[in-house]
Amino acid sequence: MEKNIVLKNPMRVSARIAYVYPSLYRVMISSLSPDIIYYMLNKRLEVYVERFHCTSLHGLEEEPRSLETKSRLRDFPLILTTLHYEPDIVNLARLLIAGGIEVYSRNRAGSIVIAGGPVALSNPIPYSDVIDAFIIGEAESTLDRVVDLWLEYGDSKKRFLEELSQLKFTYVPGYSDVSSSIEKSHVEDLNSAFYPVKQVENTTVEPIYGRGFKVEVSRGCPFWCSFCMESRLFQPFRERSLNKLKEVIEEGLKYTISGKRLVLYSLSFPTTSNQYKLLEYLSSEGFTATMPSLRIGRYLEKSLELIKNLGQRTLTLAPESFTHTLQSCFFKYTGLVEYIEQVIREAVDHGFDLKLYLVYGVKGVGVEKLREDIEYITRLVKYAKERGRRITLSLNPLIPKPHTMFQWIGMSYREELLRQLEFYRRELKGLVEARIYDIDWGIVQAQLALSPKPLGRFIYTWALHGGGLSGWRRAIRETSLDYSYVFTGYDPSEKTPWSFINLRWGVEKVNISQFNASRRILGFN
Repeated sequence: MEKNIVLKNPMRVSARIAYVYPSLYRVMISSLSPDIIYYMLNKRLEVYVERFHCTSLHGLEEEPRSLETKSRLRDFPLILTTLHYEPDIVNLARLLIAGGIEVYSRNRAGSIVIAGGPVALSNPIPYSDVIDAFIIGEAESTLDRVVDLWLEYGDSKKRFLEELSQLKFTYVPGYSDVSSSIEKSHVEDLNSAFYPVKQVENTTVEPIYGRGFKVEVSRGCPFWCSFCMESRLFQPFRERSLNKLKEVIEEGLKYTISGKRLVLYSLSFPTTSNQYKLLEYLSSEGFTATMPSLRIGRYLEKSLELIKNLGQRTLTLAPESFTHTLQSCFFKYTGLVEYIEQVIREAVDHGFDLKLYLVYGVKGVGVEKLREDIEYITRLVKYAKERGRRITLSLNPLIPKPHTMFQWIGMSYREELLRQLEFYRRELKGLVEARIYDIDWGIVQAQLALSPKPLGRFIYTWALHGGGLSGWRRAIRETSLDYSYVFTGYDPSEKTPWSFINLRWGVEKVNISQFNASRRILGFN
């Protein structure tokens, strides 16, 4: 049973808007962005936003019905969606098909589909014959203006899209002038931005990180890890003040069913004195909290006892690698491998179990370099076992993404990735549990993320085959899609297909600098 949902009389509003989350319900209620969109727009008396989601991630979808009124998706002339993860696009297509709505935007007369989120923001081209318009920016600084235009021009699809294309932060295929850049819009001050102190909670379905009031501590990241697309997309780094966070939490406690349990969201946490003070406050006030991912550093060292007091028992850390070459290439923890080992040991000594994320498969870094990973992991796992603690690994192939230096380097070929993965499996067998991210799903992500052209036919074919990896393979065969760009990368002397997306904040200069440095590190000419 859901709590805090918005109920209105659909007959008494000027605009009914569908918000489609193209993944499972449990994933939707684990994310903060659906709450932001849902409550921010439903504050408007003339608007009613109702939610839709997938019932599965492969196969045929049921006819989509809204959670609020059980209305059909095709009854909504405006559909908003968030693409967090590249394969979300096939789930969206599956929902459109199940709802009797045209997948191709050019053939869709009854509904307009507008997409936002990291995937849409980074490279909208692959989805541009499925999506009518893309929001290049953050919801709080863009969506109200989009809805204003819908209320004024929504009776004419052509006129609405024309007017929408005049906004600096929208990309409308067929209408926007890509000879000039589309400028990302962002919230200048998080303290003054809308925050959903009411959040949808469910008494029977538990979110991924457990029940709790979701608190976004900061947005963006002060670090520039070379593989991380999000650190580029959500610049500049912004924090909510401690007073604002206290205010948000105090107000949220009036509506949450989770008591004094919080889920803290941040791309890098804890990394500032403000974040450390928040942990001190929460600990002193008797809260419990979970932090999905933590960054190794001096503030984490200082915070270990506070985090333990807040009830967290497993820490998720992402050293990415224990090899000097990869650290230097990733521009993360460069030269600090001994320090990382020290902090991990301290975490074990404080009684934490650990989940460590590792990345492998960078071109120019062969299996022989990965032995350094094995040596450090072996020592740390033995250290943890001697103290009754547990370490697990998550092994992930390097996936090149737009707006990072890996858009030029590309992805290692599948055979090399399998060879390196097998090396880890062989060397770590019987020592530690390793959770493997499927290499083919990594290739899927890169194929979509880096595409230089619209992929509507491929996406539609994939959706007809039910999505998933097996559907993807069938769609690749049937459409004869060439995705060699995934492995070759793009020419750094030429503009990328998505270069008309202007992220500002010196992103391109950072990428070029990192790329040139990495070429030297990896031994490329």
